[in-house]
Amino acid sequence: MHRIILVDDHHIVRQGLEFLLSTVDDIEVIGGFSDGKSFLNYLKTGDVPDIVLLDLVMPEMNGIEITEIMKAQYPNVKILVLTSYVDDEHVISAIDKGADGYEMKDVEPEQLIETIKKVIAGDKIIHPQAQHVIETVSKKPHFTNKLSKRESEVLAEMTKGKTNKEIAEALFVSEKTVKTHVSHIFSKLQVSDRTQAAIYAMENKLI
Repeated sequence: MHRIILVDDHHIVRQGLEFLLSTVDDIEVIGGFSDGKSFLNYLKTGDVPDIVLLDLVMPEMNGIEITEIMKAQYPNVKILVLTSYVDDEHVISAIDKGADGYEMKDVEPEQLIETIKKVIAGDKIIHPQAQHVIETVSKKPHFTNKLSKRESEVLAEMTKGKTNKEIAEALFVSEKTVKTHVSHIFSKLQVSDRTQAAIYAMENKLI
């Protein structure tokens, strides 16, 4: 019997999922939680599940944070994201933090059950829309040419409209060093000026 825990801040969603999964012979719902903190507190003394069905957008602690903590503390527990969000920020963050699957809330019940079983078995199941996001982002300049920590800091200051001199003062480096970083940023992001760099940074949530 595979044990599953549901984490979603909507009671009716948890109730519906629990009813659906009660019809599956080899899956047992051992708990349902409306927020990440109560779920993580439960794990300190309660039964550890085989898989967690996890919403991403919740109060106090979101699903991305929960995924990161779970993979650090309970690496053998599978994490299947069940969400209505399919944008760069949510998809890439969830997968980067170690989610084992990414499914949409409008999925057909039979498909969800199949996805749960496949993830438990060790497969990585990504909804086609989420897979498209991953493939699109993977072709973007900042993904193939990742900025260094210092370059990201310089970029953040650039988006505030600061000059090289002001950035140098803020980061306690020389103006020459800042110029070098700015040049590398332009090259990596494939932009030709500060305005384009700032727009790219904001559109792709690099800052």
